[in-house]
Amino acid sequence: MHNGYSLLAILILLSVSCSTHQRSNIQSEEEFVVELKQPKTRGLASAALQGLFAGAKYLADKSTASLSSSYRQSISINDYYNTDLGYVEKTYGQIHIKKYSKPVKKEEEQKIKEVLIQELTPNNTSRGTSFVLKDVIREDKKDLLNFHAVIEIESDQENPGVSRLKFSELYVFFSKTKVYSDVDLNALVSIKIEGQWRGADGAPQQKVLIEQNYDFKKLKYGSENQIKKPIESPWYYDIPAFSDQDKANKFGVLLVTVELKEYEGSKSKYVNKIPSLLNENKKSIIDGGTSALEKMLD
Repeated sequence: MHNGYSLLAILILLSVSCSTHQRSNIQSEEEFVVELKQPKTRGLASAALQGLFAGAKYLADKSTASLSSSYRQSISINDYYNTDLGYVEKTYGQIHIKKYSKPVKKEEEQKIKEVLIQELTPNNTSRGTSFVLKDVIREDKKDLLNFHAVIEIESDQENPGVSRLKFSELYVFFSKTKVYSDVDLNALVSIKIEGQWRGADGAPQQKVLIEQNYDFKKLKYGSENQIKKPIESPWYYDIPAFSDQDKANKFGVLLVTVELKEYEGSKSKYVNKIPSLLNENKKSIIDGGTSALEKMLD
């Protein structure tokens, strides 16, 4: 009997620890911002973000109970390619996907703000970071950077119309999942790129160019890049590039669909079930101990 009560006390302690995790279980209204950035090779790395996505925003599902957020944006690509350097190349080399969140509870918003300020203030951190506070805490929008991903668009050296994606950077500052520890934070990122253009004869063309799913496990919160080595997609045929690009028909549309789904790791799934199980099965757990609890969780 004593062992049963001890087990009960430990489980209650674990469930409280989970529910009060500093950066998890933050329910928010969300907004996506997707931007295209010019390649670093063009010497514009320090310039302001440029691109056809600039300012394109989407207010995600206001039902904060959902752990999935999706975004779809259609853009013009009149300058998808250029010949500024004497050869045909893509105008944009990176897709930046950002999700900003406005916590529903003011006390949680203040708590996360304090964490971010402490983490990103140079004097308070032992490692460098590429993030600036004003980009992470948007005072004008009253929201906070929750998720930031960078996906590079790499062109084949001999044919710029052949491309591949390189997922190179991923940052998560807090989550709406209820997690027991950082390593129980998981995220599934899906991206689909479709193209519409006119061929050399002027006939309309449409095709899904690339579709990729990225399943990240055991993520950690903070300003440290979670991708140690870029994840490369297979090569795919992009919007066609023409040798005489200046005279080519420049009509085109690019449709980008992004979906982000957070989900709990095995430990968090186990711990997050405990409160309801304890409430409904106190006697069975006390009498049966660990074996009874394991059967219920299975």
